[in-house]
Amino acid sequence: MAVLSDAQRDAGWTIAKLGDITTKIGSGSTPRGGKSSYVDEGPMVIRSQNVLDNELDLSDVAHVPEELTAKLKSVLVQKGDTLLNITGSGNTTIGRSALVNEDLGEAYVNQHVCIIRPNKSLVNEIFLQKSIFAFKDELLGLSYGSTRDALTKGIIESFEIPLPPLKEQERIAGILGSLDDKIEANTRLIQTMDSYKSTLFQAHICSESEGETIKVSDVATLIRENIAASDIDESMNYVALEHIPRHSLYSHEWTNSEGVMSNKSGFKVGDILFGKLRPYFHKVSIAAVDGIASTDILVLRPKPGFEVLAQSALSSEDLIEYATQVSSGTRMPRASWKDIMNYEVTVKNVEILQESLSGFDTYSRALIHENKVLTETRDALIKRLIG
Repeated sequence: MAVLSDAQRDAGWTIAKLGDITTKIGSGSTPRGGKSSYVDEGPMVIRSQNVLDNELDLSDVAHVPEELTAKLKSVLVQKGDTLLNITGSGNTTIGRSALVNEDLGEAYVNQHVCIIRPNKSLVNEIFLQKSIFAFKDELLGLSYGSTRDALTKGIIESFEIPLPPLKEQERIAGILGSLDDKIEANTRLIQTMDSYKSTLFQAHICSESEGETIKVSDVATLIRENIAASDIDESMNYVALEHIPRHSLYSHEWTNSEGVMSNKSGFKVGDILFGKLRPYFHKVSIAAVDGIASTDILVLRPKPGFEVLAQSALSSEDLIEYATQVSSGTRMPRASWKDIMNYEVTVKNVEILQESLSGFDTYSRALIHENKVLTETRDALIKRLIG
């Protein structure tokens, strides 16, 4: 239950239920056919994996044919909505919330995501989402006790948050929103570099008569640095599969190693982290820090002078498709180093490719670290200003 300080009461803050300051609280449904109904283009269906803490990740958003959206019309997403994950396990997905800060066109949510639409005469849209984030643990506490954690419409409607006067909300929103804007600008720049690198690499792929044929093993080495659980210090940076976005060579998250109880793989800055579990998820990233990684991640180190070629080849759509085809296991397919080390690609002007893109690693790494600091600053401010 939300509690106000004496200073907040004196400043005109009140306690408000979400149901009293919103115009809509509701989740969607999965179109008939489930995953089999998804197509490459069409209206978007936002799922729980797209809703991160304070961020929408639409890199792998699902699309459905227009004719399947009839039952979703009531959950059409609007700019200014807060999207909240209402099912999941522990806090891995449930309780994550993000603001829709742009017009997404025709986009809906499925049954695992709830739309919370603010009454803008009562609550600022940024303040609302940040309040839900600030009190995430309290909200999650109401979901426990069942076979599958879930936040019901009733729980959300009756959930209470501290609410200052609208002018104060806007002041707080301005501070937090400016940090979000800077994080988003950095992220877009990282994505632009990633896209440019991929495009330039594709332009250098050629026939055998025009260029040099190389194997993955010619430009990268598998690193087998086993870190025993007993040697793991909680201050070590830890990267799991969920920390690596899809289709994003220049971006990944990390946490400390608190709670890590099993052996992991050591890696260094500049190593390539290749998600071998379900390789079709396309989780490949350049390490921005030293640390330890889940054993579901291959640690590959580019050979000197071939950094760009190794990164580009290992993150290419062709290699991911190949790794998917040769991976072993039906329900949980995994690719191995032996599967991909002999993959070949023919490229021209290798030296020019390396020279053109060599500076991207340093710049992207700086932006990743800046975003890490900005995110930590924003989250601390949310707790200070709201929670």
